[in-house]
Amino acid sequence: MYPFPPIPNLRHLRMVQVIGRVGGVSGAARELCTSQPAVTQAVTNLEAEIGASIFERFATGSQATAAGKQYLLRIDRVFEILDTAVAQLLGRSGSPTPAERLMTSTQLRAFVAASEQGRMAEIAESLALAPDSLLRSARSLERALGKPLFDRTAQGLVPNKAGEFLGREFRRALREIELARGEILMAAGASDVLELVIGTLPMAGAHELAEATRNFLAAHPTVKVRVMPGEYRSLVADLANSRIDLLFGTLRADESNSGVERETLFSDGYCLIARPGHPLTQRAVVTPEDMARYPWVVPTVGTPRRERIEALFNGVPQRPRFRLETSSVSLSRALVLDSDTVTIMGGREVQRDVDQGLIARLPCPALDDVLLKGVTTNKGWLPTQAHVAFLDCLRAITSREAQPAG
Repeated sequence: MYPFPPIPNLRHLRMVQVIGRVGGVSGAARELCTSQPAVTQAVTNLEAEIGASIFERFATGSQATAAGKQYLLRIDRVFEILDTAVAQLLGRSGSPTPAERLMTSTQLRAFVAASEQGRMAEIAESLALAPDSLLRSARSLERALGKPLFDRTAQGLVPNKAGEFLGREFRRALREIELARGEILMAAGASDVLELVIGTLPMAGAHELAEATRNFLAAHPTVKVRVMPGEYRSLVADLANSRIDLLFGTLRADESNSGVERETLFSDGYCLIARPGHPLTQRAVVTPEDMARYPWVVPTVGTPRRERIEALFNGVPQRPRFRLETSSVSLSRALVLDSDTVTIMGGREVQRDVDQGLIARLPCPALDDVLLKGVTTNKGWLPTQAHVAFLDCLRAITSREAQPAG
């Protein structure tokens, strides 16, 4: 989410939200205890800022346009997130103080920037601001809320638990604002105003993802797609912090993470691979004892693939020494192709190389795992129409490739 999307004035957003609910400027002015000209000006400013109409004006009131209804739905989610987060932080129940009475959009943006460890300078530069200026604005939110949000450490100021919670919720709200703006501008005919951010795990299914993305972009030329590869823990954290919209790859039954939903798209399995002409290609069946005689390239400790490799050699007297460790699939592939090194990978991930004779798939009955692959999203996520279309492309590709040949 860099550079940060524009953040409208929170008070103006609230006024627009109330107009949508009560159906007119005068009713919104009464509910918010402000003047009608102030509410009218807020709508005018916001529509000018986003470059699209939210309401149609009639003598009897204001009615949201078709795109405006979707925009208002997002804004409802923004304030639900902000109001709930502030109420939880302050320990207030019942009717919480509206968030816009406790913070400004400038403080909101600055706090999110300051909570991005190691990236504040980059964010400040993208916003044409000094890092110290962002930090002062973020610290002013502490005073406004009356709660410490940072701890002073040898590495500088870092968010405490309350700050981490608030940063996560604020990022969720910012993503809703970003999607709201993108949706309404797309409806007005603008291009490159909406970006889908897809996290992808190693061995996720690169060919399936690539083809689905190509098909999606061909059908939706005004939308951008950003694919962010990474390891499971970091991408799950990115998902929770709304830095990515969805995660594609091997599904994990992570009981500690109940805030996500998973959809299975296809199944896969591990296979043992080596270069064509490798001595093991002469065997009808390859056993763990056979594999232990050759060098391995393995992923990092703690990953499912590494754990599966380790388990292959349980009870084998002479275990191999894992001297080469990398999370890079491309490097692993290159090492396998150019030496007697072996490893295991997802079957569908290497199928095209096998079909072209670039890699040999070795018969190994010990590898009988079933890997479920699909998408992981946050519970309560509201996808845009573009997200729905992208997921449909992914479902179509994985469903087609799962069909038996012939």
